Amino acid sequence: MPACPIRRRYDTGDDIPRPLSDIERDVIARLLSVPFPGHDELRAQLPFATVEGSCGCGCLTVNLAVDRAAAPATVLSGAPVSADISDDEFYAGIVLLVDGEGYLCCLEVHSIGDEPVRRLPPVEQINARRQR
Repeated sequence: MPACPIRRRYDTGDDIPRPLSDIERDVIARLLSVPFPGHDELRAQLPFATVEGSCGCGCLTVNLAVDRAAAPATVLSGAPVSADISDDEFYAGIVLLVDGEGYLCCLEVHSIGDEPVRRLPPVEQINARRQR
């Protein structure tokens, strides 16, 4: 499994690194509620995760860093879980990425359209699924 593939796109600012926001934490927890190999270990990493960068376009994608005091996960894919989200205003996708060492590395939020995703629906509306 390669290193986190999207890191090169991220900008850092004065507020980086920072703790996860409530919505970021809730979305990641929702994605990790889906059973797949390594999901228990990744859930255990969540309290150790911080944001170390954000996408320069202004969307909600963030790079994650996990304190190595947390145990790594053995996953079958660098993108083990994802979700499609939509409402009357947009259609988008969310992918949780894991680096080659078994740590959370990115919450990728991508738009299917011209505008970047600037808000997420309530987590109850996010239907996560294991990647195949």
